[in-house]
Formats: sequence, structure tokens, C-alpha cells
Amino acid sequence: IFTSADPPKDEIGKVDLVWGATFPDQSAGVFNLFYYPFDRDADSGTGGTHHDIAWFLANHPDWIEYTCDKKTPAYEYNDPNVPLDISNPAVIDYMMQTYLFPAIQKGYQGIAFDNVDFGNNGARCGIWKNGNWVKQTDYIGDVLNWASYIYKALHALNISVAMNFPYDFNHPHESYQMFQYLDIAVDERGFTNRGQSKDNYLPLSEWLTNMEAFQLLVANGKAFVSINEMPEPFAKVSQAEKQWALANYLLVKGQYSYIAITGIQEYGYTLIAPEYSAPIGHALGLMYQSQGVYMRDFSNGIAIVNPSSFDQTFNIILASGVYQDLYGNKVNLLTLAPQTGIVLLGKTTHRSDLILGPKDALLSLSPFQIFRTP
Repeated sequence: IFTSADPPKDEIGKVDLVWGATFPDQSAGVFNLFYYPFDRDADSGTGGTHHDIAWFLANHPDWIEYTCDKKTPAYEYNDPNVPLDISNPAVIDYMMQTYLFPAIQKGYQGIAFDNVDFGNNGARCGIWKNGNWVKQTDYIGDVLNWASYIYKALHALNISVAMNFPYDFNHPHESYQMFQYLDIAVDERGFTNRGQSKDNYLPLSEWLTNMEAFQLLVANGKAFVSINEMPEPFAKVSQAEKQWALANYLLVKGQYSYIAITGIQEYGYTLIAPEYSAPIGHALGLMYQSQGVYMRDFSNGIAIVNPSSFDQTFNIILASGVYQDLYGNKVNLLTLAPQTGIVLLGKTTHRSDLILGPKDALLSLSPFQIFRTP
């Protein structure tokens, strides 16, 4: 989120999308998304008429979500944004009229809904209506109904829907249902599990499931953004960490797929890694398993990942004299430790059999674009 008085000139030619943009129609060629915190009233910096808890108590007390003690508002992430009942059509209309429609009129091309998930982080339990406690028991159903309504309403205005919504391993069917109601799936978990050290990356079974979810998004024309937070600031991110994020990303990258590498919550800056401009070319197929690891061939290179969460190191034999890494080192015999990856450049002439084939189409389509990569 940029806060300077002038639109950031260093976006041009490098950035395709800004999540939570300050400027609705600048810089030229950038797709700007208006930020909204999903199931809460927006804060005062978002635009529109921000309301605090006192205003809602005085005007719409039945809109406020409470925890099961029936008196504590179900605040999320330790912020004061008032938690609102998204199962109430009047609440959704309030959000649209107060924040989303004015943003669209200013020129925003899409809405960025933050913190969309099935976890009920604020421990919502119910509302007070006409002096009576109304217990709510289907939070996931309420989220899906909200998403369906928002998607249809915004698409009717030719506005894209972006959600910070990673695949939920506990709710696979509902996750794929949610994918129907968005154009841009932002995965803040990334391949670093929200900035964890590699000992806390996803285990192999979850890694495979997650990659399948990305493939499904791509196969159905959806966009995804992989945000890869690192334990240290961007300026100190190692080559090995960048290679892990980039190699994983390239295994599933589609036409509308984008990546960002940052420190923990190091947002609001144009952080461009030189590796983004590596001329790897276009994908020659889907990812496949070979020599114990996962690979994907490109017209001018190959991405290789060892996602094993066990002590499984693999020695990879590559065509002699063909490949070099992104730093100019020639590679033909490669050793990949657990949970490491690498991107290599070189003219790829082979095409191995696929292990992960395309799925039947489950989702609807819509394009978008973040950091421009080959």
C-alpha cells in the first residue's frame, strides 16, 4: 500500500497489480485493487465513512458479532474494526454503499478482500437482535454465501474480485467452492508457510494437495498470487530462499500467476528481485516427478523442487553442458536437500511424462495480473 503524495513511478513496467492501492487509476498499466477487510467495518484509512463500535451500538446494534460470552465483540487480529454479521443482507448492502461503490466510482478495477478464511479468527458466536441472543452455528456457510453474493454483484459491474484466501486443508470441498467466487486467489501462506523456516514448511502430503489446488485454479483461468514471506527483510533474503519460492511457483505458474517475495509483512514497497527477469521461457507441460523430485520443463530452462519434509536428499543428473543456475554457474550434477529448489536456464529439448494431469474444470473464469515474470 503506497502512501506517498505521488503515484510510485517505479511500478511502471515492473508491477501489474497493487493490492490495496492508494491511487485508483495510476500508474499507467497497473491493475489497482481497493482494500476491504472482508467481514469487518473498514478502518479510517480505507475511505468512505468509517464507524466505530459506539456508532453501531447506537444505530445498528444487531449488526455486531459477539463471542460466546455474549458481550465481547468478536474483534479480529487485535484491531478495532467492528465485526459485522455478513449473513445479514443489510450489512452487505452497507458495505457496498459505504465503501465498495464509492471506490468503483473513483476508478478501482477490483476489490481486495483481506483475511477471508474458514477459521473464524474472531470466535464469532452470535448477535443480539431485538434484545434476544441469536446463536450462529454455520460460519463457513455464511462465508460462502457472502462470497457468492459479492462475486455476482461485483461481476455485474465488471469489477474483479480478489481474496486473500489460501486453500484450507481441513475444508477441501469448501475451498474449491470458494474458488468459484473469486478471480484472484491471493495465497499469503506462500511456499514459506507465512515466513517460517524450512523446518516448518508444508509436509509433503499437504504440499502435493496445495500444488493440485494451484493447478486447478490455473486450469480454470483463475489468477493466483503467491506471497512468500521470509524470516528476514527482503534485502537479506538468501539466494537459496529465493530459489525455493521461485522453483515452487514455476511448477504451477499459469497465464495469470504472479509472485512476491518479502520479509514478514514487509508490504507497501516495490521489492523487485533480479531473479524475476530470468528468461526461462514458456512452460512445456505440467509438473512431473523424476529422480525423486518434482520438475517442470520450460522452453529455456527447468524448475526443480525437493519438497520432502524428511531427510531425503536426491542427486539429480541433468544433460551435460546444457544448464546453468540463475547466477551463471554451470550445473549438470545437482544435489537437492529436503525442502529446497532451484531454477536452471538452458534450452530444454525433452518432455517427461506427467505425474499430475489436468483436472476436470470446476471453476469459472476471469483474468487479472502482480509482479511481471517470464
